[in-house]
Amino acid sequence: MTSKTEAENKAEMQSWGAYMGSLGEKGQLVGGLPLVSGGMVVSPKGSISEPVNATKEGIVGGYLIVKADSLQKASELAKACPHIANDGNIEVREIAPMPAM
Repeated sequence: MTSKTEAENKAEMQSWGAYMGSLGEKGQLVGGLPLVSGGMVVSPKGSISEPVNATKEGIVGGYLIVKADSLQKASELAKACPHIANDGNIEVREIAPMPAM
C-alpha cells in the first residue's frame, strides 16, 4: 500500500470492506486478520527475531477463514478477493481436524 496514492489506498480498503462484508452477510466469514511483517523463527537451535523475506518465503500478509462446502468453492470465494486484483495470489487450504489425543 505504501507505493499507492491516498485515493488508491482508500479505494482498495473499500474493496476489502465490500468483499468481507459480502462474505459476512452470506455466513461464509469465520474470521481473519492482517499480519505484521516481522516475527520470530523458532527452531531446535532457538528463536530469533526475523523480518519476512519475500524472496525466500513469500509474504503472508494476513489470513481469512471462510466456510465453504469444498476446496473448489473456497477457491471461488478467493477469486473475488481484492488481493487478486492487485496482482496478489492466495493460498487456499482446508483446516485439518485435530487427531484424537
